[in-house]
Amino acid sequence: MTNSDTTDADTTTRATTDRTTDSARTDAFDVAVVGAGPAGCAAGVFCARAGLETVVLSNGRSTLTKCAYVENYLGFPAGIEPRTLLDLAREHAREAGCELRAGTVDTGRRTDDGFDLVVDGESIPADFVLATSWADSDYLQDLGVSTEPEEPGPVDVVPTDADGRTDVGGVYAAGRITSTHHQALVAAGDGARVALTLINDVVPDFYNDWVVPEGYYEQYDREVPVGVEAIGHEERRRRAERGRERLREVLDRDRS
Repeated sequence: MTNSDTTDADTTTRATTDRTTDSARTDAFDVAVVGAGPAGCAAGVFCARAGLETVVLSNGRSTLTKCAYVENYLGFPAGIEPRTLLDLAREHAREAGCELRAGTVDTGRRTDDGFDLVVDGESIPADFVLATSWADSDYLQDLGVSTEPEEPGPVDVVPTDADGRTDVGGVYAAGRITSTHHQALVAAGDGARVALTLINDVVPDFYNDWVVPEGYYEQYDREVPVGVEAIGHEERRRRAERGRERLREVLDRDRS
């Protein structure tokens, strides 16, 4: 159920996760991320790049869309329109290997192999669940996850340990749903942080999602760690040009 992280560049040597599970469900995802805002997309990017087959579920309601304009998201000195930022985040999740699906999680249940989430009547099995959606959280009680009223708000939030684990094994939570500050950049960072908790729980040898120059570890007489990718000069140039081209495409589309 895991994706192998490969590239067509001869100069790339990627040390990736190669995980097997005891689950007999060949159609199951490794991770179901509920919520496709900054926290959910960041979590999805990290999980997918670690080689975990990841689905990101979106009910179409992101707190980010309530903003008039975003002026404190790192990397955009003059700010960015909320919808453009959300589109970029979701494109990044797809590019990393996530499957994005629209729909609301109606209910969920624990199984012998993990979890089944019912999204608009369709069952989506997954080994792990990472909840990030503040507006789509009733299913967590069906999974047995403890919630508590947020003070002074009218919604429930999920208590977790310091690393994002809930009181149900295999269920994690990040972002606004855990009372993390609702600034977009903070939520994105929290989604990535909790995703790394999940990854390290599943793949203890995972070191870091890091792209380094080819030969970096050899100079220290070390093998490339799990999760790290070493690339040569030509591959670096190719990726840089592709990154600039993709960004131009998004900005041009936004102006049209």
